[in-house]
Amino acid sequence: MRIVSFIRRILLTDFGIALLITLAWKVVLLAIGFAIDSYYGNASSFLDHTMRWDAGWYLTIINGHYTDNLASSAFYPLFPLLVYTVHFISFGMIDYSLAGQLVNTIAVWLALTAAIKLGRILLGERHRYWIIGLMLTAPAAFFMHVFYGEAVFIALSFWAYYFALKRKWLAVGLLLGALTATRLPAILIVALCVLEYMRAYSWNLKRILNRNILFFLIAPAGFLLFSLYLLTVQGDAIGMFHAYKATDDWIYQVFNPNIIDTFARSIYQIVRVIGGLRPLDNVFAVNILIPTLSLITLGLSSLYLIVKHRQKMLPLGVVGILSAIMFTLNSNVVSVHRYVLPCLAVYVACALLFAAPKKRIYLYVICALGVVVQILLYSLFVRGIFAG
Repeated sequence: MRIVSFIRRILLTDFGIALLITLAWKVVLLAIGFAIDSYYGNASSFLDHTMRWDAGWYLTIINGHYTDNLASSAFYPLFPLLVYTVHFISFGMIDYSLAGQLVNTIAVWLALTAAIKLGRILLGERHRYWIIGLMLTAPAAFFMHVFYGEAVFIALSFWAYYFALKRKWLAVGLLLGALTATRLPAILIVALCVLEYMRAYSWNLKRILNRNILFFLIAPAGFLLFSLYLLTVQGDAIGMFHAYKATDDWIYQVFNPNIIDTFARSIYQIVRVIGGLRPLDNVFAVNILIPTLSLITLGLSSLYLIVKHRQKMLPLGVVGILSAIMFTLNSNVVSVHRYVLPCLAVYVACALLFAAPKKRIYLYVICALGVVVQILLYSLFVRGIFAG
């Protein structure tokens, strides 16, 4: 009885509830992914559906350690390092696809735990689960399931921000140090935590300049170690930026600070489809329509937080705007719906707007539409068709 009581108490904690949600979500996505893969006759193993697109780059990194293909430097090392570590400590008995599943399952569990805790602080006890609900039903949520680094990035991001809200700056610095070894948008989370640090001291410069600010010097550690490693094996300390020129895969990625032009061109293509001048096909939906709608949602959500909840949500709103800018600096909006997935501003704004009983139907509609789009994108991904 004591053991049962202990297990029950554990399962009723934030960690326990997040674990149950994670396992249920993973089972559903595994079943759907395998079913789609089997239906189209592509399934060579139960996890084969997770090994598409960028998964190939991560495998190149694991096998070649950034020496076989210079373009692989575009992908930061923490996720493949964690996968390789699980494979190594199992003496090779756990293959890379399963190791990736274990890493991502733990990462999703930790991310959802942090989301519950953040929900309690930002939305209140009654509405604390809406961050989870909105995130797991987002169109790009399945990327946390497949052999990508999204889940690890989100887990580290959410916990870093949570500890920033709790004013535990050493923990923030350490998490940011790991985060900068995951992907370039980590700089946005660093900015979020720095702004939250400044808010903690009432934006007063004299109070801000205390010894706690030194913990933020840990933040670039992951990036600097990656840079040092690339210098050692490639002779190029900033190979992660030069990687885009080492392959034709990303020829469409051209730096363009004129984000208004980029956004306008996307809107123009949407107008063309409405006017019957362009077909409504997968390419349009994945590369233009869904990313553009995600970008608009991020921008409006961020503005709402800045205007209506400035006292508490200003850092989230400002970083949301910075994120929208950063995501469109490459002269296109391709994959923006995936980049928006870790952006808390969207989930918090939606919950604040619609969590009240009389408006909650809107949240249910948003989640339902998100699930439909997510399944469609997931189906494309499993079939080897670009989905973001």
